[in-house]
Amino acid sequence: MKQLLDRSEINELDCWDKTKIIKDEKEYETLKKFVLEKNKEILKMKGHILDNEKTLLQYLKTSEEESRALERLIVYSKFLFDEDTRNNDSKKYYLEIESLSNEISESESFVLSEFMLKDLEYVETLFEKEEKLNIYKRYFEEIYKDKKRILGEKEEEIISKALSAFGTPDDTFTSLDTTDAIFDTINVEKEEIELTHYNYTEFLDNKDQNVRKKAFLSYHDYYKKHKNTFASLLKGNYQELEFLRSIRKYDSALEMALDSIHVPKEVYTNLISSVHRNIDIFVEYQKLKKKMLGLEEYHLYDTYVSTIEKPVSEYTKEEAIQTVTEALKPLGHDYLDHFKSIFENKTVDFYPNIGKYSGAYHWGCYDSPSYVLLNFNGTIDSVGTLAHELGHAVHSMYSKENNPYIYAGYDIFVAEIASTVNEVFFSHYMRENAKTKEEKIYYLCEFLDRVKATIYRQTMFSEFESKMSEKLQNKESLTESTITDTYYELNKEYFKDSVIIDDSIRYECLRIPHFYTPFYVYKYATGLISAICIANDILNGTSSENYLNFLKSGSSKNVLDILKIVNVDLTDEKTFEKAFKYIEKCIEELNSLVGEKNE
Repeated sequence: MKQLLDRSEINELDCWDKTKIIKDEKEYETLKKFVLEKNKEILKMKGHILDNEKTLLQYLKTSEEESRALERLIVYSKFLFDEDTRNNDSKKYYLEIESLSNEISESESFVLSEFMLKDLEYVETLFEKEEKLNIYKRYFEEIYKDKKRILGEKEEEIISKALSAFGTPDDTFTSLDTTDAIFDTINVEKEEIELTHYNYTEFLDNKDQNVRKKAFLSYHDYYKKHKNTFASLLKGNYQELEFLRSIRKYDSALEMALDSIHVPKEVYTNLISSVHRNIDIFVEYQKLKKKMLGLEEYHLYDTYVSTIEKPVSEYTKEEAIQTVTEALKPLGHDYLDHFKSIFENKTVDFYPNIGKYSGAYHWGCYDSPSYVLLNFNGTIDSVGTLAHELGHAVHSMYSKENNPYIYAGYDIFVAEIASTVNEVFFSHYMRENAKTKEEKIYYLCEFLDRVKATIYRQTMFSEFESKMSEKLQNKESLTESTITDTYYELNKEYFKDSVIIDDSIRYECLRIPHFYTPFYVYKYATGLISAICIANDILNGTSSENYLNFLKSGSSKNVLDILKIVNVDLTDEKTFEKAFKYIEKCIEELNSLVGEKNE
């Protein structure tokens, strides 16, 4: 395992070029002034935004100019901070722009209340007088659908101030989890190696069960030692959610989350019920994996280890890019041109360094290229992550190219489909091009482990979130034991008798950053389920044209209507069953190959 380098030791060619967002300090300061000027212009419009079609158009134009400039500042400062979270200068930029963003949000909180003084019918009369306003039809339909939940100007101002104070649990969690986290060293073949967020999965993939056990226990021991602090932060996070739910008068936090993107509750319940109906498929795979590993005791920390030697011990950056490029060929030349341009634009930050944000993500803004942060370590998992994050990046490129600013963004609900379609193609390509039976077994297991992580695990996370928010809404106390006991019991329910449920797993819920973005992770599961259906249709001869149209849609339609472009209906349980049948066939194929191998 490689030791982490300092940021200054990373080759520049392997780092993203932030000058494509903001060139230098001078442009940074100019943008800040521009945002403040636009803010002043908007404040002068108070009480007159809806006077007539001209005042409305002027507000919308000024607001877009302000937002686009502010987004560049937000993205730039976030990238600076994430490169090295220990760097105080970078943190200064990040906090400065965060403060500016909060200031803008608070000072302009009157706008929503001003809109609520009128109704959609009145705004539509202004559309008739000014053709340039017609593009905003869907935008205003979204605003007015929640009119009954919007309060008066003073109340909205208070809520806005409260929201700016919110986020402290998330910020504190990030500091405690990333900047302040120190783990033990683990002895691997007589070498003491420091355990980190970045190499934890490598330890869990070690062939020595004792190494896996020590890493698992040590990793979670950090959260156990700070369990009351982490639990308090998580409780604060759900208290914020409950505050918003009660203020906006939703029956549940889940309803509030789903309503924001017009997703009916049946999509969420279909996911959970379908996963529970198909838990035996998951259990069967775990039992098969135990058999393949030849273990007398099969623990949670064993569920991550490869069952067979990796065909390639380590991928270079170039090999990873070429492999993913080949895998995505069924999507056509236009898609591949977009894919390749991201590397040519130098907007991928490849390797981990000391203090760098853990994990991976895609981000950018309307006026910047698509950027991707990775912590690439050469493993097959990190190649898969490259495919995943580039799926997000290409999606954004298509969306920005084909939509005005107001509709260029899109919800994670569809974003996770774009990323996981890439994963399915990647897995299929690796299996189809396997040179030996052992390689094919490896890539089948790799795909099934991804199914475990993305469908079963994320659905379990979703159930946990539901239980936490429901308990708080029902005035139950969210103590450390309530939180960790709930999570422990869910693990028992999902794994059944296929795995020994180690007690340390109860503290895993305290280290999941996505819990600080409530009701987010279920979209990973619905994303992969949709992706399996989409990718297999294309692999079976369906043109990729509908899929590219899906990527081009942005937020111009409701998310479920956008999915109809690729013939996916998540309100129908048959869609879920179609995906699980594919998963079951993969397990059957694996079982057959393992049987042949052992003959």
